[in-house]
Amino acid sequence: MFVKKSMVKMMMSEFIVLSAALFMAVPTHALDIGDETIGVTADFTYGSKYLWHGYDILDDRTAFQPSLKVDYNGFFAGVWGSWAGSSGFEGLTEVDLFAGYERSFFEEDWYALDSWISYTYFIYPKVNNDIDAQELGLGFAMPNLLPLGESALVPSYSIYYDWAGVQSSDKIDNGWFQVWGLSYSLPVPALIPSQETQAIDLSWDITYNDGVFGSDSCWSHSTIGVSTTFEWRNLYFTPAVNYQFSFDDSVNNEDELYALFSVGIAF
Repeated sequence: MFVKKSMVKMMMSEFIVLSAALFMAVPTHALDIGDETIGVTADFTYGSKYLWHGYDILDDRTAFQPSLKVDYNGFFAGVWGSWAGSSGFEGLTEVDLFAGYERSFFEEDWYALDSWISYTYFIYPKVNNDIDAQELGLGFAMPNLLPLGESALVPSYSIYYDWAGVQSSDKIDNGWFQVWGLSYSLPVPALIPSQETQAIDLSWDITYNDGVFGSDSCWSHSTIGVSTTFEWRNLYFTPAVNYQFSFDDSVNNEDELYALFSVGIAF
């Protein structure tokens, strides 16, 4: 599909404005408050596809997705945006606001537990917020439970509840997503001399969708992925490749192979 010049100009203009705002918001150094530090991460991700809970949001089109995240003492908040790389999907331009809290317990024990809770408000400004939605998420992982070689096989579980946004005029089928996962970080020699450690991160998960957004109640999909991160000073680059096995046509009628490339700066 060819992109009209006017659409490209409008999309790039919006993207440049938000990206500039994100990076201008990053301080030149982290801010210390007592014994804690306010962290700031500005990220820009290019995706060959935009997959969300198994749904192919842009029907195999690319997406540009900048974000800004601020964290302090376990609390975090930020903004995330998504623009399609092709015309015809302007209505799915997305700006999400999110906030949450994460904490680890018993970090030195075999039963160590990482946990998080988050809230996200999905905003679709190009369609007068008619399809806005909200999501509450809760997740757990056990990083020391299954030692394997130089690392550990990490089991995780997360659950999400989605419902209509405050301004949404479209009926949204409320419901739950449940996600079971495993991950493993394989240590490898760092390719950048100044980088202390590097790993090949492997992941697998499977999702149960109880009928959100008009889908069937089903095991909707499973995803496997591989990624790594290159770091230089405060900059990072993370390439990732994922493959989704789609099980139910009401969510996605085809398997999906897609790549993500993220660059960013963190303080």
